[in-house]
Formats: sequence, structure tokens, C-alpha cells
Amino acid sequence: MNVAPISEKNIKPDFQAKKKKEHDFDSAVENQEETYSKSKVNGMILATALSAAALGGAVMYGHGKWKISSLKNKVSELTSDNETIKNTLKTAEEKVDTLSSINKRLKEEAQKAKDRLTDIFEGDIAPKDMRDKIFNELKTKIEKGDYGYDIAQPPVTGKGGAEVYNDAIPLPSSVGTQNRAGIRELQIPEITSDGRFTYEIPMSDEVKITHMQSVDFKPVKSQPTNISESYADSVKWDNDKIARDVLQNFYDGHGQTLDGVKLHFEPTGTGKYKVRIEGKSTYTPDKAVYIGESTKRNDAKAAGNYGEGLKMATLKLLKDCGAQDVKIASDNWKVAYSLDKGNLSDKRVLSYSLDKTDKYNGNYIEFETSDKELLTSLRNSLNRFYSSGNTHFKCPDFENEIIGIKNLPKGEKGGIYIAGQRFEFDGKYDGLDDIVIFLKEKPPVKILDPSRDRTSLNTANIQEIAKWLAEDERMSNDDKVKLLKSLEGYWDIKNILENKHPMYNFVEGFLSWTNWNSGKAKLHIKFPEKYVAYSYASPDVIADLTMNGYKVCQSGFSKLGMPTIRDILGDARAHDVVIPNDNQKKKILILKEALNKLSPSLKDKHFTADELDTHIYMFDRASAKDSKMYSDCNAEAIIDKGVSKGFWIDKSYLDRSSFSDVLETALHELSHKAGGDESAEFSYKLTNVNKDAIGQLINDIQARHEMQALNNLWNSLI
Repeated sequence: MNVAPISEKNIKPDFQAKKKKEHDFDSAVENQEETYSKSKVNGMILATALSAAALGGAVMYGHGKWKISSLKNKVSELTSDNETIKNTLKTAEEKVDTLSSINKRLKEEAQKAKDRLTDIFEGDIAPKDMRDKIFNELKTKIEKGDYGYDIAQPPVTGKGGAEVYNDAIPLPSSVGTQNRAGIRELQIPEITSDGRFTYEIPMSDEVKITHMQSVDFKPVKSQPTNISESYADSVKWDNDKIARDVLQNFYDGHGQTLDGVKLHFEPTGTGKYKVRIEGKSTYTPDKAVYIGESTKRNDAKAAGNYGEGLKMATLKLLKDCGAQDVKIASDNWKVAYSLDKGNLSDKRVLSYSLDKTDKYNGNYIEFETSDKELLTSLRNSLNRFYSSGNTHFKCPDFENEIIGIKNLPKGEKGGIYIAGQRFEFDGKYDGLDDIVIFLKEKPPVKILDPSRDRTSLNTANIQEIAKWLAEDERMSNDDKVKLLKSLEGYWDIKNILENKHPMYNFVEGFLSWTNWNSGKAKLHIKFPEKYVAYSYASPDVIADLTMNGYKVCQSGFSKLGMPTIRDILGDARAHDVVIPNDNQKKKILILKEALNKLSPSLKDKHFTADELDTHIYMFDRASAKDSKMYSDCNAEAIIDKGVSKGFWIDKSYLDRSSFSDVLETALHELSHKAGGDESAEFSYKLTNVNKDAIGQLINDIQARHEMQALNNLWNSLI
């Protein structure tokens, strides 16, 4: 598979902003370090020391000024400075100092060391014939040498594969149910042009008729309430919301179905339309009069909550829909609501009269309205509740005791139902395309507030509902696997990055909260072979994977056992390789030889032999690809799980810089095996590498001579 090299630092996924969240869009997604001008920090003691040591083509040239013994005294000062830097870094870390201040301190201390060693290493005490012999031997070696690795193929890092879990549940090849397969779509007639309409939803064995015991009461005449007419303006209810709350009481009264409910409209001849809606349950008059006297407050499966919806709908009918009175009746009573002058002011308030009636085996609401569009809302609302004729509930793809999911053909209008009642989404009752979600009970108030307004749901609500489901103890791991499978159409990372459908956020929220509770058994899934979770990669890489049969999914799936792009491809390559010219090749070989000469002090203690035999790859920071992200980057380490695999070096930096500067850069990048620029571990590693390498150069005469020769070779190439 040919995957284009790309820097993973170029992608910043969007479920990380919703998240900033949360938990969260995993999600959904990880933060990356910004450590790209590593050599410019110039905080390495060895490099600054070596830049003086190799300056002017000589390692030790005193013209009789100093002897080796005096140099050793200077080394003790340098060692002390190194410890100062180390302690400074430790103190800075303990004080949670900023990266910039740490680097500033390192730079200052490094400059002091460089200035001292510039004075020390300004001459050469080696005889000329010895100097020439070493120079010629190294020159021949460099000219005949080879890299020892493929300069055009940087190593793949980070490749490992997903962890294998013994308890992983295989992802089913498909899901689906035959639940309510017998549902037949309601054949609801149209309202005639003059406003006539009669329709009764067929009865079914799902209806649970409730009959409350009759009570005796005293009739009441024109009893004012404390609800003023202007209170109707406090809620922004249109005709759809009025119809919703009128029908909701019949729905709950039939055991959470509209089966058996009858609607009848007819013109009155006065420009109004008489509306009568009938149900088969009976209840006591207090439920029609008192706010808060609802039988549904503690019933999570009931659509209503506080008993105020019907009262508010009544007020809106009287104030905004042309009704003179609204009659509600059941069993042995009838309440007639109207707007009348209040006792405390001239403003009208909602008032009621309560009368005894002959026994009526059921309940009804009756009113007249001048608003013909309200009739349309009432008719349309028949399919906004569960009934044995609402096909949104037929054969869902997933269903358990809490939730059902049904995928619809592309472009078909769906919806989200809570306790059997469809809620608006993005301001529309059919605002959720391609899918139906039905929650069988009302979520906790902290997830969704069941206020009387029940305002339109949005994507954030969808995500919160998903998190609630992920944590609910009733959702078994088998259920979770099947639920996720039913939503596989929303796994694709390409679409979630483009944020095309709210169900991508549902999946993101569900993934972010799954396995969050440490007290629950973790969910692990055995995914098919070519399923891969997103990790930082370019669109080109994703397109190439897709072309080769991979399904690139949301990053959160990695927590469940899906391998990531990084697991199968390794880290995305940061740069395009630039093949060195002859001079650049020789400089790379000189640099590798210099590291080899320092191996007595660095091998085993700081680096392995393979790490010191480093692989160097050249890039161009001025290229179109790298100019934005790497414009000030001289070099970048290649680290794989704490092991140095070499480093990148910018070609212009290699061309123009001194041998000492580039050697400084090399040891800086190798030391990054211990951590990033901002880490104390890296600072300690670099300090000790510097100290030991400088100690070797001071005490090893042969190493000094060879380093001088390498410096002279470097200068001859400029």
C-alpha cells in the first residue's frame, strides 16, 4: 500500500472542540507537543563547548599559554555549571515554570560554557605530521564511506498494533429486530376543505385503560385562578406545541399509546371549528384543575410530568386560538375553563367552573377555535406519539429496555422520541434525518430538563443522552456492542470531521463515556480486520486507506480494541526526504564519524551502539509542505517508544552551519529519547551527556585530534 508521507501535526479534529469536553470526543481525540525548533533553543552544553573546541580547525592550541592541568580545572567549573543547570531545571519544574523560561536559563548557562571553552580551545598542540596523518585517514574514510542505511526511507515509528483482549465481544455482522413487525401505517384521512375530520386510531391490546375511583365534590362556579392571561406569553408555544400537550394526556391515559383516541372536527357556521378529542380512561377532577396534581411525575415512562401542560395548552387556546371556553370532562364531572376578570385587578385570569354530570366512561376535551391551522397540527400530531400504527417503531435495528434505534432510507425524515412523544430537533418535529431514536423513559433532569416548554433538542442534547446511556447499568456490554453496530453508518471519521450529522456526535459521546466508570466491566470489541480508528493523519492517508479497503472510524473506538492508523502504519512522516548532494553526504558522514568518536563516553551510559550509529535524513524547511509548520526548525528527533531512531536535519542548516553547531544539534536530538524539550528528563539527559562528552575530549588526546580533523574536513566543504 502506498501511503503518502504526511505530518500528523497538520490535522486538528473538530469532536476535540465539543469536547473540550469532556470527555469526551478520546473525543472523540489527543493533544500534540509543539517542540519544533529544538536546536534553536541552543540549550546544550556539549555543543556550545564543542563549537569552541573545534573552532578555527583546532582542538588544542595554546601557543604555550596553558597546559592540560589548567584545562582540567576549567572542566570542573563546567561540570559545576552543568549541575547548576540541572538544579535550575529541577527547581523550575517544581515551580511549574514555563518552557520559555527554562530554555532561557539553559541558553544563558550554555553561552557561559561556550565562552569559557572558546578561550581554552583556540589552538592545536598536535604536531603537524600527526595532524596531517589523522586528517588524511579520515578524509579517505569519508570519501569512500556510505550511510549504512537507506537515506530515502526514514524509519516507521509508533507501529505496534492494538492490544488483544480475551474478553472482547465479536462485532456482529448485522443487527436487527422483528419487534412490532405487525405495525401497519395509519391511514389518516385529510381534513376536508370546510374543516371536517373524524378519525379514531384503532384499538390494540397494548392499550392500558385506567379508571380512577370516582370521588364526591362540591360544584364550583367561576373560580378564578392565579394564572393571568398575560402568562400565556411567557411560553413560546405554536400550534404544534398546543396540539402536543392536548394529545399527551390521552397518550398517557392509554398506557403510553394513542391507540383508541378519537378526533372530531366540524365547522360551526360562525367561522369557527368545533374540536372534540376523546379517550377511554377516567380520572378525578383535581387532575384537571391543580397544577402539580399529575399522576405522571414519578413515572419515567409517561410523557407528561407536572400536570401543567394541559393547563398551559388551555390558556393558549383561550388567548391565542379564539376559544371562548375549554371543556374537560371525565367520569362524573366537567370543568369549563374561560378567561374572566380577576378579583385583584381588571386583568383577566384563567378561571374555571366545576359541575357534576352523568357518568361518562372515558374523558374528552372540547373547544371551538377560529384557527384552522390548529386543526392541521392536531391531525399531524397523531404520528408524533407512539401508537400501533407509527412505523417509526416497527422493526428497529436495536432495542432494549431503555432505547431503540431505527435507521431509515437516506433522506427520509425521522425523529427522536422520549417516553413515546416526539421532540423537536433543530426546531422541527421532523428535523432528524435518516434515523429514529426512541428513549423509553425520560432521562434524568441533569441530562434533559423536562420543563413544560420542552424546547427543541439539539446536537449537544443528543451527545448528553449518549453519555447517559453509556453509563447506565442496564446497558450490558452485549447491548452496547449491538447499539454501536446499529449506528455503524456514523462511525466514519471523514464525516465526523465534516460534522454532517448529529448522530456522529451521539457515537462520539457514547464512546467517550464507555469504560469511564472504573467499577464496571470494561467493554472490548473484536473488530473485523480492516477496521481502524483515527489517529493523526492527513486526508490523503485516510483516502489511501479507504481505497485499500479500510474503514477509518472515530478515534474513540481505539479504547474498545480497534487498532489506530498509527498502530498499522506507524507515525505519519513529518517531512519529505531530500536526497543529499555530494557535499551534504560528506557532512552527514563526518557527523556520524564524530558521534562514533564520542562513543567511549556516551555508549551504554546514555545511548546504545545503534543509537550512536544514528540515521540522519535531510528535509527542506522552505518547501511548500514544511514552510508553515517548520519554518524555524533546524532538526527534529525520530523517537520510537523511548528509543532514538535518528533525526531529520534541514538542508540549509546543514549547508551553512559550523561543524560544532551541527554536532550540538545531533546530541540534542539524540537526547530527546528521554523526553520533549519541556520535560525535566530531557534536560537531565542533555546535561549529563554534555558533561561526559566534554570530559572525554579533555582527557582523551586522540579524540581531540580526531575531532579537530573532522572539523577541518567540514570546513573544507564550505
